[in-house]
Amino acid sequence: MTNHVQLGDLCVPIRGVTFSAGEASTSFKEDFVACVTTSAVQDSVDWESRRFVPRKAMASSDQILRPGDILVSTANSKALVGKSCLIQKVPELCTFGAFVTVFRPRSGVWPAWLAYFLRSPKVMSRLSAFSSNTTNISNLSVTSALGIPVTVPDEKSQIKISAMLDQQMQTAHAAIERHLVQVRDASRLQPAFLREAFLGFVPISTLPKEQPIASWTWAKLSDLARLESGHTPSRRHPEWWGGNVPWLALPDIRKLHGKYAYETTECTNDAGLANSAARQLPVSTVCLCRDASIGFVTILGRPMATSQHFANWICDQETLDPEFLMYVFMASHEYLRELGSGSVIKTIYMPTIESFHICAPDILEQRRIARMLRERVVATELLTEGLQTRLAEIERLPQRLLAAIFDSLG
Repeated sequence: MTNHVQLGDLCVPIRGVTFSAGEASTSFKEDFVACVTTSAVQDSVDWESRRFVPRKAMASSDQILRPGDILVSTANSKALVGKSCLIQKVPELCTFGAFVTVFRPRSGVWPAWLAYFLRSPKVMSRLSAFSSNTTNISNLSVTSALGIPVTVPDEKSQIKISAMLDQQMQTAHAAIERHLVQVRDASRLQPAFLREAFLGFVPISTLPKEQPIASWTWAKLSDLARLESGHTPSRRHPEWWGGNVPWLALPDIRKLHGKYAYETTECTNDAGLANSAARQLPVSTVCLCRDASIGFVTILGRPMATSQHFANWICDQETLDPEFLMYVFMASHEYLRELGSGSVIKTIYMPTIESFHICAPDILEQRRIARMLRERVVATELLTEGLQTRLAEIERLPQRLLAAIFDSLG
């Protein structure tokens, strides 16, 4: 048996308590009571986020939370307003803040069923539509929300549906956790491959070293490659921008880390090069970011200029393979980060970069290592992309389950 009602026929809305920021405390005080806010409205209630407010802030005993209550975030960012969670049990006497509204199920309404209904995609979409459009805080119109139409089954069916969804959700969340572990494990492969290829040591040093490692020898990097700095053509001359010379800058480097660079966010032109210290660098130049994104590195797949945020190495390819050098920097990422200095933005200054020493085998072995790492890095990236795509699909499963059950009811 089903009934066609409105959401307001299924629950009683209860407004939260009002208090000033100065009245809230992170620890219990006499005549204070625990209070949860929008921060607590997660997949399950985050009790650790609770604060304590004067008991006198409560206008009614109805503002004391009970098992079966549903917390609804009614004042939050547009993306989070309308988010809700079911209270299974209350660990201590607790109320809730004014940015939260409790939907307390009426007699004959199974709390878990109503909680699932409120989290179904169609209802969440309607709750979003009933919230104000502001830049920072959106406010949900509870009155409008209570008018959402519902086709509600009898309580026995509600309990059965809730139990089925409980089981399906547990299965879905277990699958999500398994895939998160796989994604995490895949992310560890590249650092492991680099450690193995470089015999477990950091192949960059700012100090001269003479002791060889296996058949590898130390040399000053500037003896094997020419160092070039980058530059930014003046922004006061827009005519120097938007040409056919790719210009590598900070916004590009993270997505290009460990790869060849062919495209950049911005381009300069011949006039920009002629009127600044920027210069076009040749293919296979290794570009190391020296501030903000310290240690991120790419290798030029076409001639480009770079900003001053990069230290650019043009290798003598008879003695130093460019790809090998890129992997050297990748294997030394944490060491390079530690070289940064500065109170706001960490920077590796050019004198430090000029002091770099590198430990490397002969050129043939460099090329073999570079080829091996390239193959492994590509395979790892493909594996990670596949796992992330699969994870995204599985993460959508809970909403699909709710849609299958509830889209016809609201």
